[in-house]
Parts: sequence; structure tokens; C-alpha cells
Amino acid sequence: MNRMLVYVAFVVLCVDIACKASTCTSASWNLATLPLSFGKDIILRCIIDNMKIGNDSHCKVRQWTGGKNYDMLCTDGECRDPNKYEMLTRNTSKDFELLIHNFSESDFNYNYTCTCGFDSCTRKLFVEPNHVMSLPTMTKQMKDKNYINNDSMEIEIMLDKVNPVPNCTAWFEGRFIKDATVTVMKWYTYHNDVKVSYDFPVNSIGCEGRLQILCNLVYRNVTIFDEHVDICHEKEEGTLTMYTISIGCAVFVMILLICICLAKRREIVFGRRCWTNEKTKQSANINRDPLLTADTKKQEKKTSPI
Repeated sequence: MNRMLVYVAFVVLCVDIACKASTCTSASWNLATLPLSFGKDIILRCIIDNMKIGNDSHCKVRQWTGGKNYDMLCTDGECRDPNKYEMLTRNTSKDFELLIHNFSESDFNYNYTCTCGFDSCTRKLFVEPNHVMSLPTMTKQMKDKNYINNDSMEIEIMLDKVNPVPNCTAWFEGRFIKDATVTVMKWYTYHNDVKVSYDFPVNSIGCEGRLQILCNLVYRNVTIFDEHVDICHEKEEGTLTMYTISIGCAVFVMILLICICLAKRREIVFGRRCWTNEKTKQSANINRDPLLTADTKKQEKKTSPI
């Protein structure tokens, strides 16, 4: 019995929530603008069921209510904030529309009611994130377009507040080259911050021409990079610099070897000179000893007694 009561209460609660989420009598409204774009205008269209209300005059008053504070927005073409809201009516139809200028996230997930006499429809303005298109509000190139590494030019571009996550491709001189790498850096409810990375192969493609990076946002193509690049001279300058460094290193090594050879030669000459001087001294000593001996004998003869 208790389980039955709980089940009934749960069903009643669900029905009550569903009724509050969408309550319509002989009228309905839908979102006439898809996909939604932040910063752009959107239209809510109220559709009156003419078969149910007939052609009587009880639908003379048309109203729109809703928004964050669920205020009266427009009545019979007059809007409390003309810069934000505008009411569109048709002379030959009971249908009417609400134009919301500069659509933003603050307009999402709130109830909106269109009223035509005694008939009205209340619904929450909600769409899936994949139906919301947010163009990047700022592009920032993280690496200079002339950054060359291993015969390739590396480009990194930040796209802020973009939705959906784009697919990006690179084109050179009007022909497809390859897909760019897209990395989500930060995720929000209805947009993302992404980084688009691309390596431009200079050797296999070319070093001068028009380089484009295009991103597809399902409903629209956006060009995030479109420039004429000319890095041939930079490549040549890089090669010349490498040659200059190589030649400089070779000259330095040659000079170092010559200095080592001269030092070795000087050491050898110095060694030979020392050896020659030593030999000369030894020879002089040998030649001097016999003379000294003879003189000594002569002196001894002179001093010896008779």
C-alpha cells in the first residue's frame, strides 16, 4: 500500500513538472531561428490554432511574457525594452513573434509565454548545445607565422568561446594539404576555448604562396588564417647561417690544429736545442781535462827538489 502511494505521488509530481514546463491551450510557440548564435537575433514564433478558437474577436490582445524575472515583455506591439525585444505581427494571421536582440546565455533556460486572448502557451527556452553556434570572439596567434623548425612552419591559434568544436583544415594555393589539430583548452556549457595547431611542411609543399586555415562549425565555415607566406628567403638565410657556422667551426678547428702543431714543433726544436747544448758542454769538459793534467805535471816538475 505504501509503495502504491509513493508511486502515485511520483507520477503526480512528474505530471505537475511537465505541465509547468510546458502549458499550452489552443496555442504554441517554437524557436524559429536555428542554429542559435550568441550576439545575434533570434525569433520565437507563437502559433494560434484557428480551428479551435474560430474567427471571433477574442484574440485582439497579444502578449509576450518571460525572461529571467518573468516580466511582461511586449503587448500588442509595444515592448518595455525596445533595444532588447521587438514584437512582430501579421495582418492576415493571428500568429505573432518575439524578436530577441543580442541573444546571450542570460536569455536561456527561462519560461516564455505567448498569449492571444484567453489562449496561451508557456515553455522553457532550451536547446541542445550542438544547436548553439558561437563564433570566436577573439583569435590569438600564439606562434609567429615565420616560426621555422626542421623545414616546417608551426602555427598555433587560440579561438575563444567557439561552439561547436570546429574541424579545421589547411589549404595552400587553393589545394587541400592536411587537417589541423584542434585541442579543447577549456569547456563551458555552450562554448569552448580551443587551440588550433598546424605544421606547414615547407619542403614537400612549398615555401611561398597563400596559406589558409578554415574551420567548419557545422552550419558555417570560418577562416581563421589567410595570408600570403614567403619564407623561402628565411629558409635560405637559415641555410646560409648554418653554412657560415659550419665554415667558422672548420676554420676554428684548423687554426686550433695549426696552433697545436706549432706548439709541438716548438717543443721538439726546444728539446733538440737543449740536447745539443748538453752535448757541447760535455765535449768541452772532456777536452779541458787533459790540458789540466799536463799543466799540473809541469808545475810538479818545477817545484820538486833536485
